[in-house]
Amino acid sequence: MFKRVHASLGRSRHAAGKTGRRARGIAAVTTTAVALTVAATAAYGAVTDGAETGSHAPKRIGTAPRVPAGATAAGTTASGTTLHLSVHLSPRDPQALTDFITAVSTPGNPLYHQYLAKGKFASAFGPTQAAIAAVAQALKADGLTPGKLSSDGLSLPVTATVAQASHAFGTGFKNVRLKDGTIDYLNASAPALPADVAASVSGIVGLSNVNSITSHHTAVRHLSGSASVTGPHPRTVAPRTYAPGMCSDFTDAAAQAGFADGTDYYSPGKLAANYGMTSSATAGAGQTVAVFEMENADPNSIATYQSCVGTNTSVSYRYVDTTAGSGTPAGTDQDGYGVGTEAALDIEDLIGLVPGASIIDYQGPDADNATDQNVLDVYQQMVTDDQAQVISTSWGECEPAMAGATASAENAIFQEAAAQGQSIVAASGDSGSSDCAPATGSTANTVDDPASQPYVTGVGGTTMTGTGSTKTQKAWGVSQDGGSGGGVSSRWGPVLYQGGIATTTKRAVPDVAALADPNDGYPIYTLDDADSSSPEPDIVGGTSGAAPTWAAAIVQANASTACQTNGRVGFLNNALYKSARSSYPTNFWDVTSGNNSVYATGYTAAAGYDEVTGLGSPKEAGLITSLCAAKGTAATGASTFHPLSSPKRLLDTRNGTGWGLSSIPSTKPLVAGGTAPVKIEGAGGIPSSGVTAVVLNLTVTGTTGSGSLIAWADGTAKPSTSNLNWTGAGQTIAASSSVTVAGDGVVDLYTSSTTHVIADVQGYYTSGTTGSTYTALKPARLLDTRSKVGISTTTKITNAVVSLKVRGHGGVPTGASSVVLNLTATQTVGSGYLEAYPEGATRPTASNVNWAVTGTTIPNLVVVPIGSDGNVSLYVHGTSHVIADVSGYFSTSGSAFHTVTPLRLLDTRTTTALGAGKTLALPIAGADGIPTGVKAVVLTVTVTGTTGTGYLTAWADGTSRPTASNLNWVQGKTIANQVIVPVGSDGKIDFYVSSTTQVLADVAGYMS
Repeated sequence: MFKRVHASLGRSRHAAGKTGRRARGIAAVTTTAVALTVAATAAYGAVTDGAETGSHAPKRIGTAPRVPAGATAAGTTASGTTLHLSVHLSPRDPQALTDFITAVSTPGNPLYHQYLAKGKFASAFGPTQAAIAAVAQALKADGLTPGKLSSDGLSLPVTATVAQASHAFGTGFKNVRLKDGTIDYLNASAPALPADVAASVSGIVGLSNVNSITSHHTAVRHLSGSASVTGPHPRTVAPRTYAPGMCSDFTDAAAQAGFADGTDYYSPGKLAANYGMTSSATAGAGQTVAVFEMENADPNSIATYQSCVGTNTSVSYRYVDTTAGSGTPAGTDQDGYGVGTEAALDIEDLIGLVPGASIIDYQGPDADNATDQNVLDVYQQMVTDDQAQVISTSWGECEPAMAGATASAENAIFQEAAAQGQSIVAASGDSGSSDCAPATGSTANTVDDPASQPYVTGVGGTTMTGTGSTKTQKAWGVSQDGGSGGGVSSRWGPVLYQGGIATTTKRAVPDVAALADPNDGYPIYTLDDADSSSPEPDIVGGTSGAAPTWAAAIVQANASTACQTNGRVGFLNNALYKSARSSYPTNFWDVTSGNNSVYATGYTAAAGYDEVTGLGSPKEAGLITSLCAAKGTAATGASTFHPLSSPKRLLDTRNGTGWGLSSIPSTKPLVAGGTAPVKIEGAGGIPSSGVTAVVLNLTVTGTTGSGSLIAWADGTAKPSTSNLNWTGAGQTIAASSSVTVAGDGVVDLYTSSTTHVIADVQGYYTSGTTGSTYTALKPARLLDTRSKVGISTTTKITNAVVSLKVRGHGGVPTGASSVVLNLTATQTVGSGYLEAYPEGATRPTASNVNWAVTGTTIPNLVVVPIGSDGNVSLYVHGTSHVIADVSGYFSTSGSAFHTVTPLRLLDTRTTTALGAGKTLALPIAGADGIPTGVKAVVLTVTVTGTTGTGYLTAWADGTSRPTASNLNWVQGKTIANQVIVPVGSDGKIDFYVSSTTQVLADVAGYMS
């Protein structure tokens, strides 16, 4: 017989006994409970913002904590209440830290898998000694005594009374009575520090002890004993030789209850088989995995499990903010399961799947009594110890309930882990799309922290049936038992790695999934003193089981030959999503049915990524190949050009070309702040290696507002330059860009506002000498339909082809293979586009210049192979005048191309606009590593704040200004265009504008 217990989904599993323990710690003033208002009056040392000015004026840091739903006022917190605080410091250069993590996570980057050594984070990215000293001095000046700085330099501990903290941070404190009767305290206002040090502080944690952290396991199915048992009864399990199945003690109890392996529960062997993982006594050998716990574990339960499966896995314990034997004893009954059940599930799941690994249990205070600071302390210890390559946590808190200061501090800790090459997986929660429901009663769509953190891999849940060829799975989502946590973060913006896969406006959760349904869950041994004095066989589920399962998958990958050769996985998400783009069916078991509508309508599983099961469950063999990829090497050095016979479309978010998963395209636009990775090498006729740069025609269409687009090499820092700009909704604008290609063969496209994006490749550069080289010309006009230049009429072109003579004109020799033209459409009628291609070739399906409305004037640079007759064809769809200016050509004799890191060389907005009829000389040689003697420079030039109709011309300094133009505009427009400009003998170029405008110039490369 078995006793089946369903945990209540309407409350935290750790509510029992909480009131008395916490209320005694607060020494609260007794008052009549009344409805609590958010704007509680500060009781001590309130700051009046704006009353003081200058560097010592107080500045609020973050926001006041959110008052829990249903809480009532319970008086003012006693002034003598002791607070254990932590002042969390910001990394010295947050962007440099982000860029480093990207670099060590990107194949082909020179820093790939070159993680920080243990103990090096503080010196590499921690706050400066000056910043630390300034913050410490400010705290002392306010009467506080900061403790020893953490080893990573990110936190200063402070112990203070409520009265001291109120004075120092300018905030009052209030007691609140929560729905379950617990009395907690919180600060009424965001803390303040002098403005000159506030910028160095990301948050102050510990001013509130309101905390709803909970484990994510479900109700426990006890397989022995019955509801009529009145007292404890002993049980022993004899040790045996390793086997991936469960011992007879477990299987007999399961059979007695009518449960079978592979249907009602999954033994380690059958679970591993379904996910393609190895089953052996040495699986995971040489690796260490750490588990995060906020409860006492029962070593006897873990030993009993090891006897059952025949393992001898090393399990050790590390106590943080607590000591061995403190807190509620393991086995103490809580709502039908014993304290230590979560720890048992985490540790025993890992023992079953990676028995050769070492496991460290990092244990903090009981969740019932823990503060946010205790939670952070445990995570920080796991990371600064840097003993485990993989960290698994099955505990969390609904994201909106977590204070912003705590979330920011967590983020910095998890970034530190990523920089050190530690993988972190976290259960996404068991409350479906309404993660806050158990804690606050709200059924709104919310997600769980830390699963929603950008540097954590969130793990959702599935239900599974069968093994081998008969196995099936769907999303876990049953209202009685819970469901896979998932949705969209309210805190974190869109993340680069999800671009084109999770096309949401913010971070989507989860990333992946694994077994979680308790009705076909995990076999474990746990202690519940209401049933027995010794561990008993149980079945339990929840995303608490899914997280360590994924941790085991990473451990096995790290132990593989590929990762031993190429380096451990480290930060997982970059590699996960790359593997989904390249070979989704090989690497993931897609989950296409079910939902997570537990408390309210949530999300539905579908082909590809979804907010219920993420990318799906692991297919270990394929994942190892992807996650343990070889470093690769970026091609560098002098480069030659290879034009394509006609442009090839690599990305079109409108129809899914190059957008989404390898087998499941997306048709959603690129969201504001989102990034689209575009595969270059091996696509569109481009070689699979050796490419240094690519010439792309980038188009935005269906714009939703003003914005800009940035293109750069994947795995490198996003530059502060731009390649394309637009001024409003409903626009279609194109611009050519020469973009460096990363070692992984990918370039990234970022947009500041939501829009569809198209990328057409015109040609590429390689480090070999087989391509052509560039010769710059003094710009010359070959075509102007307004004035009979290159054509015998002044009539606008309508749905027709213009044959443009190139060889032998404008300085282009007969040996030229491709020509560089600046094409301009002007005086347009309605919408339309222009295409350039070699005469005699089939007209391509990609466009070069686009316009959406009458009266548009818009340019774009194109590189076009020349037809055998020496001509280029220009096709106009719609009606427009056309201008074509030649600025250079490619042939067998010329200058090679060199890439540079994109850099802004000019921005007149920081000085004064360039006036009408004025010329500006811009130094090129010596800027961004460009040498002297350079022949030409590749720039993206942008005009903005235009005051009237006008044009810009760029040419070599010291020579006469040509009659051709590079940019043309009408008043009020922001226009960008790529230009390849000859450089004068003095290393400078000149810009001339016919009407007053601001001018920006971003360098992409040079010819020499």
